[in-house]
Amino acid sequence: MYAVSGGKALAEALDSVADLIPLPFLSSFVDIAVKVLEACEEATAIEEDLMDLQERVYDLMLAVVETVPVNRKASIALQDKVRRLQSILDKILSDVAKIKAQKKWLLLFFHNLNKDRVDRCVSRLNAALEQFKVVGQIHVEDVLDKIRVDYSAFSAQLNRIEDAVNRTTQPHNAPSAHPRQDMPPPSRRLFGREALIDEIAALLSVESTSRVCITGAGGMGKTSLALAVAESPMITNLFKKEYIFWIPCIEAKSSDLLRRVLYAQLRVTAETYDSLEPLLEELNANKERRLLLLDNFETPWLSGQDREEVVHILTRLAALPHIALLVTMTSGFTPGDIEWQHRILAPLDPGAARDAFKAKYRDAADGDELHEDERELDEFLTSIGHMPLAITLAAACGGRLRVSPAELLRDWRTAGISIMSGHETLSMDETIRVSMERGVVRSNPDAMTVLAVLSMLPAGTTGGNLRWWAPSVVSPFAAVQTLRAAALVEQGDGPFATARIFVRPTIQSYMSQQNRISLEIRDQVHDACYAFILRHRSIPDDRKFKADLDALAAEQSNIQGLLMDVEGPNIRPNAIEALIAFSLYQSRSKASTVIASHALKIAQTAHAAVDPLHITDIDAAARRMAEAHRCLGISYSTMSQYKKASMHFEQASGLFKSLPSGADLSSSGECSWKVIRMWRMRKAKGDDEVEALVATARADLSHAMTPKYHVALGLLGWGEYLWWKKRRDEALDALSAAKAIFEELDCPASTAECLHYMARVKLSVEDFSEALLLAKAASTKAADSGGAGIMARAFRLTARCLMILELYEQSLAVITQSLTVAQSVGFPNGIAQSLELLAYNCAARMDLAGARIAYDGARVQFAKRGSARVGRRGVARCAENLEKLGGSTVLNEDCFAHLLKPVPWSS
Repeated sequence: MYAVSGGKALAEALDSVADLIPLPFLSSFVDIAVKVLEACEEATAIEEDLMDLQERVYDLMLAVVETVPVNRKASIALQDKVRRLQSILDKILSDVAKIKAQKKWLLLFFHNLNKDRVDRCVSRLNAALEQFKVVGQIHVEDVLDKIRVDYSAFSAQLNRIEDAVNRTTQPHNAPSAHPRQDMPPPSRRLFGREALIDEIAALLSVESTSRVCITGAGGMGKTSLALAVAESPMITNLFKKEYIFWIPCIEAKSSDLLRRVLYAQLRVTAETYDSLEPLLEELNANKERRLLLLDNFETPWLSGQDREEVVHILTRLAALPHIALLVTMTSGFTPGDIEWQHRILAPLDPGAARDAFKAKYRDAADGDELHEDERELDEFLTSIGHMPLAITLAAACGGRLRVSPAELLRDWRTAGISIMSGHETLSMDETIRVSMERGVVRSNPDAMTVLAVLSMLPAGTTGGNLRWWAPSVVSPFAAVQTLRAAALVEQGDGPFATARIFVRPTIQSYMSQQNRISLEIRDQVHDACYAFILRHRSIPDDRKFKADLDALAAEQSNIQGLLMDVEGPNIRPNAIEALIAFSLYQSRSKASTVIASHALKIAQTAHAAVDPLHITDIDAAARRMAEAHRCLGISYSTMSQYKKASMHFEQASGLFKSLPSGADLSSSGECSWKVIRMWRMRKAKGDDEVEALVATARADLSHAMTPKYHVALGLLGWGEYLWWKKRRDEALDALSAAKAIFEELDCPASTAECLHYMARVKLSVEDFSEALLLAKAASTKAADSGGAGIMARAFRLTARCLMILELYEQSLAVITQSLTVAQSVGFPNGIAQSLELLAYNCAARMDLAGARIAYDGARVQFAKRGSARVGRRGVARCAENLEKLGGSTVLNEDCFAHLLKPVPWSS
């Protein structure tokens, strides 16, 4: 019987059999019989009664083949009978064709018409079989056995028939030209991706959102994630197993290869693979939903020369609504004009990265657990950017050799990604190399330049600043777009000009090895760094100071890394000047002596290397050394390390006075006033020594050629000294004179300094209202300048004045400002004094819990100042107040009155 699945494949096999028959009339008969069988097979979806007709045609064909003698001449009568049967089959074929032409909805109205037509066809065939005397009792199995005996040439063809029928139980047929690859098993567990797996599976489950593209850098685990999605319960419940197809695109470097991979993986046979039409017809023939996982699609999209055709193929697939697409790409963009559900795969969060490392380490160590300090593990994971492949490879290496995270971190800093060796296709080197060799990258000559530049900038840079770092690049925007397409760089949110453009740590490490960054580009980046710093060099009295602070803050990590690379004796031009300028920036933004100490070391090295006969060079080297000492002094002063600060200010003052080209009295006098302030803070010198240095400083800053700005600095220093000596009227005169000059020169920070000390003079004579007005004016000017040091001090003074006037609520807001500024910059003394003010304010408002917390915090901060007198006294004062609050359950006025006031208070 023909009532078996795969009728079309069987008909094709019988058609091949007809060509083997040596009798033309019999061959023609078999050919038309096959056409009727094919037509019945295709029309069965319209009219089920055709199944009976198929059986009778099949019986008739076998009867004729069994009856006609192939090895001897057939009679004329027998040939006529076969031809009459063929005529009957021709008419039946015409009737079946009419049935095929109908639409399913016509059956609702004309069902009986088809039934009658089919019945007539069957009757005609029964009559034909009667004539052939083989009606009804033919046993197909016996006939087939006889055919095998009489027609030995049919044996191979019959085997083909059986194979064809078996293959038709699969969704599609498989071509032999391109081998099909099985879907790899998913990872046992993906750490930190569980929610994303469920989210993507839910998107694929709905036709309107079933176009999902996962992008990200190489090594992020895109393939592992996609395989996990394909194996998730939500997907396997919706899609039959035979309708989930994995399509590896990693070798499909052209549209032609991509088509062949599609045909192979979808098990579709076609005469040619030059067209997508047979594949699309096969996919469209059955509307049951299918899932296509196109993995590593960046290969055809970015590597070949026919990108438009590749996108065309993808677009044609996406046009079939019942076909769900899950695409993974090492890229920053999605392919084609398709409404993608785009998911950018980010690095693992710290917790998931830690779990992933421990699990892989345990597997590689044959079950031994990692028992190292988690802080060391976190530091290592941060250094490699929490990238899944890097974690897997490093953990495998560590587990096999029982290497600790601390040891891995040390080797990472020296050897980079070479510690992550593994199977060639899994190594970080290979992953990055393949991305760099994409055709899209090679097509833009500036792309590799930008990649090299960004690889030298650990914190990345903004799109706007990229022009500074890579001045030779014609279009930074185009180069970044190219690199993002290959997932070699990433871009943060916002417009290109302000968005952060950066390279992952693994790529930075790869680029830093084997001279992949040329000396020319390295010099270019360093020169750009120095030029950037010097362009934004300013002091708090400059109106552009705030903008310069922001500009340098945006590049601080990059600049610090590049400046620490500066080594002698072959120092590039402007390197030391940039070191000094950046040291000053740090002293005013974030307390640190790292760059300042390095600047002094390099300045001393350069000074020692200069030919003493070259006066100009030796003078410049000596000046740079003096500037470096002054910078380091300012840094130590900011950090409340007054003894060290004093030593460097003294060194700077002496160097400025002994320059080969002549003394720089203004700079020397400025440093002398800083020395006096350090002595005063420490009470390290007697009055005679202090007064002698005061006289020298005044003389240095008041000679005939002194610029007005430095004259005003001298007056400011003199006024501060007079306030300290309690010569209040004289102090106000000097400070007022300095303030007038600074206002004339539009110097907001120094104007604020004058107002600050004038307010302190008023406080010391208990003119609290006037002191508050001056302190508020100082705060306004300080905020206008952007100078953190004077801002913090002016805010604290304003808060004290408000508390003395018992305006505690207003004071609380100003204390918060002071504390915020001090914490942001890292001023230990400022943080401690602000917290003590806050504690006293809380006590005044009867907030017992707040007072205890703030006093304890102030005590800790004062203790950080070590043996400094101010620190020791601050610790003792806070401890005593905590003791007084210790036995209380509630605060009252009497308890508050016994608390020690913050120092300074009214001076």
